[in-house]
Amino acid sequence: MSLYVYGIANNAAMFDADRLGPGIGGSAVHLLPSGPLVALASPAPAGPVEGTRRNMLTHTAVLERAQAEADVLPIRFGTLAPDAEVLARSIAGAAGALQTALAGIAGRIELGVKASWRDGVAYREILDGDAALRALRDRLQSRPAAETYYERIELGRRVESALADRREADTRAILAELAPIAEREEPLKTLDDTMVLNRAFLVRREAEPCFDAAMERLAERFGSRLDFRYVGPVPPYNFVSLRAGWLTAGAGAAC
Repeated sequence: MSLYVYGIANNAAMFDADRLGPGIGGSAVHLLPSGPLVALASPAPAGPVEGTRRNMLTHTAVLERAQAEADVLPIRFGTLAPDAEVLARSIAGAAGALQTALAGIAGRIELGVKASWRDGVAYREILDGDAALRALRDRLQSRPAAETYYERIELGRRVESALADRREADTRAILAELAPIAEREEPLKTLDDTMVLNRAFLVRREAEPCFDAAMERLAERFGSRLDFRYVGPVPPYNFVSLRAGWLTAGAGAAC
């Protein structure tokens, strides 16, 4: 029977499998030991595991419930093992690398922060602070676009440059509060022009209240200018990189 794999933990971790909830396709999640490690896995559904929102949320929910009880190395969504024997042999062959990866996240959680400018805020601030730029904008508004093509390009270039400077300054101010609390941070892709920052932070569990307090200070300081989205704790996906080759019968692995 093929298995769907959610994560890997130390065998000494005290998991209650019944509290891990249903897995992909509603199957029960089991603990499959392999030497000093244990895999969290469930019977794989028939056919391919589709990347639906429901399946992805189920995968994450299992890991979040497990993470509440012990440190868990999250495995990429959609990872399948041919059977329990192959899974156990693969974990044994990769034990050193897997334990090193586990040690890197032990006692830590991932917290995510997104910050975006409120509608029109950054543009207004740039124009309010630059009389020459404001005058150029006003002149262009009263003239036909065909006559002002190059001037409009220049206006756009100057606004874009000013936005980049403002984004950098706001990012520095946010990180001045958050970076000292985190052990590691990972920049993530910004999703649109209004987004100032999209970042994952690896934080010790006991430091989470300090991080919460820092987020409250940021909201109070920048609330009129920035919208914050603060999520977590979540499995530390952004701080673990397991190559697909670890899950091979008896082969070594790398992280």
